[in-house]
Amino acid sequence: MKSYKSTNLRNVAVIGHGKTGKTSLLDACLFNVGAAKRLGSVEDKTSLLDHEPEETKRGMTINMKLAACEWRDYKLNFIDTPGYPDFVGDVKGALRAADSALIVISAPSGIEVETEKVWQYAADEELPRAFFINKMDREHADFQQVVEELRVRFGSGVVPVQLPIGQEAAFQGVVDLLALHMKIVTHDDEDLIADIPEYIEADVEAARQQLIESVAEFNNELLEKYIEGKEITEVEVTAALIEGIQAGKIFPVFCGAAKANIGVKKLMNGIVEYMPTPYFKVAIGTDPKGGDLKERHTEDAFSAQVFKTFVDPFVGRLSLLRILSGTMRGDASYYHPNRDNMERVGTIFTMQGKRQENLAQAEAGDIVGTTKLQSVRTGDTLCDAQDAILYEAVPYPEPMLEMAVTAKKKGDEDKVFAALAKQQDEDPTISLRKNPATGETLLKGIGEVHLEILADKLQRKFGVELHLKKPRVAYRETIRKSVKVQGKHKKQSGGHGQYGDVWLEISPLTAGSGNEFTETIFGGSVPRQYIPAVEKGTAETLAAGVLAGYPVVDVKVNLYDGSYHPVDSSEAAFKTATAIAIRKGIMEADPILLEPIDIITIVAPEYYMGDIMGKLNSKRARIQGIDSRGKDMGEVKAQIPEAELYRFATDLRSLTQGRGRYELTFSHYEAVPEKDAAAIIAESQQRAKE
Repeated sequence: MKSYKSTNLRNVAVIGHGKTGKTSLLDACLFNVGAAKRLGSVEDKTSLLDHEPEETKRGMTINMKLAACEWRDYKLNFIDTPGYPDFVGDVKGALRAADSALIVISAPSGIEVETEKVWQYAADEELPRAFFINKMDREHADFQQVVEELRVRFGSGVVPVQLPIGQEAAFQGVVDLLALHMKIVTHDDEDLIADIPEYIEADVEAARQQLIESVAEFNNELLEKYIEGKEITEVEVTAALIEGIQAGKIFPVFCGAAKANIGVKKLMNGIVEYMPTPYFKVAIGTDPKGGDLKERHTEDAFSAQVFKTFVDPFVGRLSLLRILSGTMRGDASYYHPNRDNMERVGTIFTMQGKRQENLAQAEAGDIVGTTKLQSVRTGDTLCDAQDAILYEAVPYPEPMLEMAVTAKKKGDEDKVFAALAKQQDEDPTISLRKNPATGETLLKGIGEVHLEILADKLQRKFGVELHLKKPRVAYRETIRKSVKVQGKHKKQSGGHGQYGDVWLEISPLTAGSGNEFTETIFGGSVPRQYIPAVEKGTAETLAAGVLAGYPVVDVKVNLYDGSYHPVDSSEAAFKTATAIAIRKGIMEADPILLEPIDIITIVAPEYYMGDIMGKLNSKRARIQGIDSRGKDMGEVKAQIPEAELYRFATDLRSLTQGRGRYELTFSHYEAVPEKDAAAIIAESQQRAKE
């Protein structure tokens, strides 16, 4: 594949709800440019794009893919993205690399949950957007109804540039509303020009007038001509349409049937003709040394950003980069400002799914792949060392679902955690941390399917199996009254015996005070050399817990009396005596379990606030306040026990159709209700037996 100037490049992120046919659309594009001898199919497992085992097994896209298409002396870099919400990280990465977004809609289904979300993601990146209404040949397909839904939801800037000829089983092609002599695109020949069927002539004329009106609405010169009734040429409408699209005011609507390859070539033509070139894009970054803002135009010194990393135990690391300025050459060294080092780039190539085609060089605006970058991670920058720039990382969503992770096979722990660390390079939406309170390693992901597929990937790629389970809650124990108690350890076993005797006063402290050890020994009842052993025994026994095996907190232990034997006493004996006293004393001092309480802040559409409040109430939460967060969005803040948060991310997604999100901060510990405490204690005792 040759190198293309930025004026002849189009970078398009293909986004939308799951099962709308995004991958099928791009398989058709690849077929149309001769990259495949037959039209690939997700269902038949012949797709050039969904080729990973986890994808073919589930019939869904999991990782973004690059589908580079040479079309009419242009290079169209399509980025296929997952539609399932658990893999939103790849959607965000693709949008960062693209210059426009194509939102695919299923004609029978219309607007769905992810449609609105990906629209907003693209808007956040300030990308021009277009729609492709797919599956026009399916039962219940209704083009006009879907267009009306889009206009109601996204505004009057949503404008069809095509009209279908028939729909459902009668769908046979599309009418180009901009062409003066109305081109009909059919399954057999997308360049066929034919007469418009009489039964849709009125619809075509009405749609063409709507297109002109909509374009004129955002162009003063055209609006004036339209009001005055003057003729508006196709050239004028096209120029105004392009201007409106690039300004983010007009959102053209295409249609077709990807699996039948109807309307796909016309869509590719439309992307060439209407969607923006990267030539005019100005990249904004910072000076790695001083932090000042810097601009990069396409003709400036080389710079690029990695927007996706694939990790394979045999091939190594494969990185996808968007070249933002200058020219990139293979087998060259570039500056890596994130680590302040030089990085050697090997061969660079373009990609059509898993197929690679080497390039000698690539120009600004292009998207390329390379392998074996050593220290470069997703979001990192490569640039000219003499004119360095650092680009902002992709704003990936925070993972919400947390599970405890262990190795299924004993002895594989190190392998599992090494594999997870490598997978984090491929998927920045997973995180790993150690919970010091419980000793568990916790794995966070976007959702349950996300973590299930992650486990499958690790087994396939690295030969390790994960066990995911509910995380333990970091309960604590404390007391509510003071006691005085004796602990005595006396054992005779032939030679030297063992003897230690302590009297302790155990008292509650204010919440959050921590533990305190004091001694008020007089007269040498416990020799000074044994007091450190008593203190150590106190700390160890409190840390191990008494009531349910959780650390005891906020207590004061005072050693005030005891006795010793000149021969049989030892540090070990006094530690044992102390443990006896602590365990006995805690149980006599009205012990209770404490649970961590978090502050949860939930943001979601106001429509769902009633359901959210009901869910919070069912989880022992205490509502702290409700507020408005802008257009149709509400915020609720509450105190909630950490024990009630397991799978809350899944619950919230279900309640809000994926539109809700939440943040957590630790607040304090408080007593567990008695009915819940009994079950926790019983579970702890059972775990101890195991």
